Amino acid sequence: MEKTARTNRASAFFPTMRRLFTYFHGRTWLLFVVAILVIYSSLANILGMYFTKDILNYLVQAVPAAGEAPLSEASLSQALVLLSQKILPLALLYLAGIVANVLYMQIMVHLTQDVLYRVRADLFSKMQRLPIAYFDTHTHGEVMDYFTNDVDTIVNALNDSFANVFLSFSNIVGTLVCMFLLSWQLSLAVLPLILFLFVFLVVNTKKTRKYFRMQQDALGEVNSKVEEDIAGVKVEKAFNHEKASMDDFLVSNRKWEEASRNAFFHTQITIPVNVSVSYFNFAVSVVYGSYLLVEGSLLFGNLASFLVFVRTVCQPFNFFTLHINNLLTCAAGAERIFGFLDEKEEVDEGKVTLVRSEEPSSRIPGASFTSRYEWAIPQEDGTVRRQPLTGRIEFRHVSFSYTPGKKILQDISFTAYPGKKVAFVGSTGAGKTTIISLLARFYPIDYGTITYDGIDIEDISLESLRRAISMVTQETHLFTGTILDNIRYVRRHSSREEVIAASKLSHADSFIRRTPKGYDTMLYDDGANLSEGQRQLLGITRASLNQPPVMILDEATSNIDTQSEELIQQGLSKLMENKTVIEIAHRLSTIRDADEIIVLDHGVILERGTQEELLSHRGPYYDLYTGKKELA
Repeated sequence: MEKTARTNRASAFFPTMRRLFTYFHGRTWLLFVVAILVIYSSLANILGMYFTKDILNYLVQAVPAAGEAPLSEASLSQALVLLSQKILPLALLYLAGIVANVLYMQIMVHLTQDVLYRVRADLFSKMQRLPIAYFDTHTHGEVMDYFTNDVDTIVNALNDSFANVFLSFSNIVGTLVCMFLLSWQLSLAVLPLILFLFVFLVVNTKKTRKYFRMQQDALGEVNSKVEEDIAGVKVEKAFNHEKASMDDFLVSNRKWEEASRNAFFHTQITIPVNVSVSYFNFAVSVVYGSYLLVEGSLLFGNLASFLVFVRTVCQPFNFFTLHINNLLTCAAGAERIFGFLDEKEEVDEGKVTLVRSEEPSSRIPGASFTSRYEWAIPQEDGTVRRQPLTGRIEFRHVSFSYTPGKKILQDISFTAYPGKKVAFVGSTGAGKTTIISLLARFYPIDYGTITYDGIDIEDISLESLRRAISMVTQETHLFTGTILDNIRYVRRHSSREEVIAASKLSHADSFIRRTPKGYDTMLYDDGANLSEGQRQLLGITRASLNQPPVMILDEATSNIDTQSEELIQQGLSKLMENKTVIEIAHRLSTIRDADEIIVLDHGVILERGTQEELLSHRGPYYDLYTGKKELA
């Protein structure tokens, strides 16, 4: 199994890199320009070293040997002219190589940033299209790791390693060719160790890739653990869980350490091996080259240039290995990113949409949500039928399970319509919140049907369905920005006056005005500078701003004190007038006026009715009401 996994990962390198390079779409021609500039830069340096032999050979011939008469002034002047004629082309060659080097580096910087922009945009877009179920099974830190560490590996590889792999490979090929042109005898003498070095690099690179992939996975696990502990630091300290948390972190950290140690060991071992081969080859070349020089089959300039090449031949191998390892790390990060991008998205096959009503009343300022919008239902003949938006919700024999074989809801049926308030009560795990999640299509149902105004919600587009529902949850998430912007998050074009009116309705206006800058007070870190109750008041205010015909209250006042709750209930009463209300109750006092109370236990409806009817039955609700049982 392990061998198969290694094979699959190795074979995934080229498909992964091909997919990554699709992000250069539209600018692929620039990659060819970069490749040409890189190859030219490499050849400029190599040819410069190669043609140095001509200068050295000329100097050996031009300079008088010991005991010979010195050159005359005219001969010396002529020799200097000829020497400058040989040096000037080399200088221009090197200068052009420098220009090519600067150009391809600048092009790669711009290309890389463009690619990274597209990758991050795709990641964020994908995150918004994923179902809630994905985030139930993956930590926030794991998702963040795609945006940080995995993206960073791509940045480093594309900025630094992509062009340098071509450069190093060109240097290797060019150096070997020049060595054979200078002296095929010396080249054959050092070739066996160069081939050994090549085989060593291939084998070692395979191992390195495996450990770099393990390193990326372990790093994601460490980041997830850190993110989770930062988010729960208060709970951790309150329950003296620091030591246990530290032990859990050390386990993840140890995996990262081991994977990193192995990865860097196999990366760094190439340097001493290359250096040793380089020194040994240099020694062989000096000894054998001196023999060939004395024998007369090798010129001094050729030997000198060959020694430069044999001394530096291992350097491109070093760089090639280093940058190949960077590309392998990049491939590991890109593979994780593409795995995230390939996750199954929310299924949205709904064709029914919420559109602006054609009635003149929809254009009246302050018109209600139901008068402004209506359903547009496509027909088989290609026409579109308009249907009024009312807010009637019906569950028909709905069953659901998060995992197969473990039912959370079983045969749930109820109807809610404008002016009716349906409340759900039951202990933790009874399935109350799940009902709301199914209505918003956060999860697909197993059996049964849920309709909105008689339309199966599966036939309604997600954007339209969720726009027709207003939801206040137990935990209110606030974004970085002003209080004003957080309230009008659901309706960005709302005026300041509309926001203030909604705040007064929910009784949030008084505490908002006591903040340092009122409605312009900045909120950070999920509203950490506000109390739980104040945050929930803002959540209720946010929901009251848009006022669609269906309101869902998921223990909306659970974090608010009793006195504030009474004020909010008064505001909510106005807010809920002529609307379909589905409420999950934490305090039974908040649902005494409900038109229908449904008692749930392990996903099954035990009883239903008004509060008076349920109390008269002396059943499960009576036990909850009198304190014989408690809502957990």
